[in-house]
Amino acid sequence: MRDNMMRTTCVIFGNTVTTTCVSMMPPGGVDMCRLDMPMDFTPISSQHFSISGTLTTSNIIMATWNREMWQSVVSRVLRMITSGPFVTHFATAVATVS
Repeated sequence: MRDNMMRTTCVIFGNTVTTTCVSMMPPGGVDMCRLDMPMDFTPISSQHFSISGTLTTSNIIMATWNREMWQSVVSRVLRMITSGPFVTHFATAVATVS
């Protein structure tokens, strides 16, 4: 089966993707996912429940910032995530400066 014949369908309740279905999509055909066929659906993988990473900079000014300045930036990011336009996309948000 070729990749262009596969299609991922998301089931959304409220603002949350709750499950997915990867099905065959015949050329000019109809998606094969059916809500009355629960075995076609899979839960969201735990790898998609959290976002993590490391921020590095080569900017000479930012590279000399102390921990308090970075904590200020991280705190602003958290405020934007938890109260701004992205609030519906995150259940919780945590950020730390090490």
